[in-house]
Amino acid sequence: MKLPPFPGALITDWVERPFISKTGKAGCQRVRAIVLTPEQQQWLSTHFATTDNPTLIRISGMSHSTLHRWARLLHLTKSPQGMRKIRRKQARDARRTCERNGYYDSIRGRQPSEACREATRRRWQEVRDGTKQHPFKIMKQRNPRRYRQMTERKRQERREAIRREQQRTLYGLPRQTHLRIVMTPYTRRQVSHRYNALKRGYIVSTDTTEGTGTDRYRIYYDANTPRSSRFESNLIADGFTLHPWDG
Repeated sequence: MKLPPFPGALITDWVERPFISKTGKAGCQRVRAIVLTPEQQQWLSTHFATTDNPTLIRISGMSHSTLHRWARLLHLTKSPQGMRKIRRKQARDARRTCERNGYYDSIRGRQPSEACREATRRRWQEVRDGTKQHPFKIMKQRNPRRYRQMTERKRQERREAIRREQQRTLYGLPRQTHLRIVMTPYTRRQVSHRYNALKRGYIVSTDTTEGTGTDRYRIYYDANTPRSSRFESNLIADGFTLHPWDG
């Protein structure tokens, strides 16, 4: 069923919003927010129970947070009939998306069609060109809580993958990822000394991926290096070794 147009334009005004501070103190603060007229509130109360939120947002022009805020203020909920209709619509949309991007073919062990691959390449090319936003940026704007949960989950998965790769390297097992693993990471003082050595003109050895020996602690000098005895003594005290550059 086609919804009637939203009555009038959205108006922003100063409102009193209650808050509770970290210390437990309650109070009110004046903020600018969307204020609905009685006709707009009646429109929202009439169609909220049976209409999905994206449709309400598209017709009214409200954001997700504004729609949810007014639904709480007006004590609005979805009706059972409305939820069944919304779930059927979401299922149809999900099926169209999965058929378009080749998900069903992938879980059946089939290669996605060339049209699906071309659509994926074209979408990411639009993201690289700047004509479309990255999906993660869209998620961060629309659902910050879900974005934080996703980033935390990825952070934990990466930590676990690094820990497993460190164990495989320690016991001589074959690597299963291309992650850069450093078994003995530099201290903050050593990182500072390596950076200062580069600025002074010393030649610093490349930090190897599984560097557990002494190669990663070698620092070289040549005839053009402005050497400093005090700086070099600090390098030696921090575990580095100095060698003349042969090549």
